[in-house]
Amino acid sequence: MREGSERSSARGLRVRRCEAPAPAILLSELRNVLVGSVRGGLLDADDALGMLDDAGRILADRVAAVDGAAVFRSALDLGLSAYDAEFVVLARALGTPLVTEDHQILEAAPGVAVPLA
Repeated sequence: MREGSERSSARGLRVRRCEAPAPAILLSELRNVLVGSVRGGLLDADDALGMLDDAGRILADRVAAVDGAAVFRSALDLGLSAYDAEFVVLARALGTPLVTEDHQILEAAPGVAVPLA
């Protein structure tokens, strides 16, 4: 994340939206990042497993199922990856904005995606 006002905005958002739901793929992505960190020598495997356990406890009641067919259609219609489409579909289903700095998502889904700042 960039320094300055965007970092401050992100901190404020995290405090205000600490119970925001996420699609289940978030945990898979976290596992992938942790595996890469262990392979790259940045983390010990036991520490990574501890982080994964912590995340599982924190996110347990915040992980939301998304309609796979809607994700598929949105990915095709919007030109997004299925991964990114999961977040768009979930935000639409919940009627909540998707706060992102991903320019592709912002351009593809302006009705739901909003920039951080």
